Parts: sequence; C-alpha cells; structure tokens
Amino acid sequence: MVRSHVPIPSDPVERIRALRVLREVYRRGKKPSLEVTYRTVNGSTCGPYYVARWRGDSRFKHGRTLYLGKSDNESVSFTEWLVSMDREEVLELARHIMRNLRSVLKTLLAEVSDLPYKWARRVLACGLSLTFDARPADSTRLRDLLEELPGRLESFVVRTLGGWPAHYSSHLRKVIRSRRKSFDGKHEVPDVVLELERWKLRHGR
Repeated sequence: MVRSHVPIPSDPVERIRALRVLREVYRRGKKPSLEVTYRTVNGSTCGPYYVARWRGDSRFKHGRTLYLGKSDNESVSFTEWLVSMDREEVLELARHIMRNLRSVLKTLLAEVSDLPYKWARRVLACGLSLTFDARPADSTRLRDLLEELPGRLESFVVRTLGGWPAHYSSHLRKVIRSRRKSFDGKHEVPDVVLELERWKLRHGR
C-alpha cells in the first residue's frame, strides 16, 4: 500500500464518514460500491446524494448502506478512490486504520473519563477524526476499549462508528442506559451483535 497516495479527508466529519466506510470494509472483507440516491421530502425530490453500499451475501445476510452526501464531499472522493483500488490494498488500509482506532480510543479513555459529557463527546469526536494520523496499537482489542468508556460516551462511539439499521441505535442506547452492575462492581456491557439479532426478530427483519 502506498500510504502517501491515500486521499484522506481534511474535514473531521468527513474523516469519520471515511472511517465508518473502512470499518465496514474491515468487517465484511470487501470493498463497497459507490452509488447515487435521491430523497423525497414533502413531495420534492432532493439529490443526487452518494452512498457506500455493500450487498448481502452468504456471510452477511443483510446489506449495508452508509450515507456520504453530495458529490463535492471529501468522503465521496475517498470512497471513489477505494472502489478504484485492488481489494487487497483496500483491506490492508482497513486493517491499518482499525489498529489506529484502537490506539486512538486507548489514548482518549484517560482524557475523557473525568470531563463533563459535552466536552468529552467533543474530545472523542475530534479524536476519532484523527484516527488516520495515529500510530497503530498492538495491544488491547477494540471491544475491550469500548467497554471502558462511561455509558453515555460508549453510546456516542457506538452510534458514530456502528452504522446500525435505522432506529437500532436508539434501542441500543436504552439497553446501555438500563444495564445493571455486575458482581465485581463493573458495568455490564451488552453484546451489541446479540442485541441486534433480538431487535431484528422483534421487528421482523
């Protein structure tokens, strides 16, 4: 992989969108397609807007769509670049970024633990946007780090990076909010994948 050629977005929000795309690449093991979509609001058609899309397959029953926005958004250019690259190069970049994400979260944990929620959320958002610049971590798994975040901040990170189906994030937030303390005094963290399957069953997905 020639890292110097990666068109990394400069805008923090666009970086997080690109990070979500790479996280899904890492999870599914394949590149997205870049597609155009339109929205209808009060009878008027708006667009075009761009999305990164993965179709369902034998491994993942459900597809996934991540909104990127208008054509001049940096995340659209980034995804267009991803689609043009070889699969192995894209997967290598995705693996590298996920290691960086662990490193970023590990660093941020100490910084946000005692901050008021609004400040902590801002620090986390800025930190996540810097994932592309981080040095890779070789230690703790990503899930272990997420479990150390205070409940509301964990909810923010899950919603920022998760890319769950519509309305699922609000359900997950309620689950996290209502969790009980375990016997060792630490907060129990719900298995988000298991909760997602239960949610799909209840909603006929």
